[in-house]
Formats: sequence, structure tokens, C-alpha cells
Amino acid sequence: PGFRSIRVKAENIYTGQLDEFAGKTVDNFTLANAGLVSNPYVRVKLVVKGDVTKKVTVKLQGASESAIAAVQKAGGSFEKTPQVARQKKETAEK
Repeated sequence: PGFRSIRVKAENIYTGQLDEFAGKTVDNFTLANAGLVSNPYVRVKLVVKGDVTKKVTVKLQGASESAIAAVQKAGGSFEKTPQVARQKKETAEK
């Protein structure tokens, strides 16, 4: 079988999907609520596929250089953010 990485692959979001978030800030929670990623705690990467025509502020873990250029060309901005960690559950005292 060979080597298998335990690192979870990033989920991709395409530039063509960003127009529905016109004028908003796009982050992991926004994408999870819209059903575009499985949950808000995964790594998300922005990739070019389709055009961005509306201004959008993007705050994700990664993006290709051409995707960042496409967002900026439409008047938006990109900010790299760390992966969102799950909240630790409080342990009940016995």
C-alpha cells in the first residue's frame, strides 16, 4: 500500500462560487452554513474555476496566487487565517 498521510486534505472552494456572498466576508463558518464545505473546522483553499464579479472579502487558510488575483481584480481582498480549532468540551465535575 505504501505511505499514507494522516494529514487531512484541504477542501476546495472555487472563485465562481464567491459571487453569492457579494459584499460579505467569506470564512469557514459562512461556507459551512452555505453547505459548500463539510464543517467549519476543515482547511479550506480557494482555487480558480469561474469568475468573480462582485466584491468579496475572503478569510481562508489558503488560496492559489491566481485566485487571489481574481478576487482582488473584482475589488475584494484575501487574508490568510489559521485553521479554526474545535472548542474543547468542559468536563463535568463528579
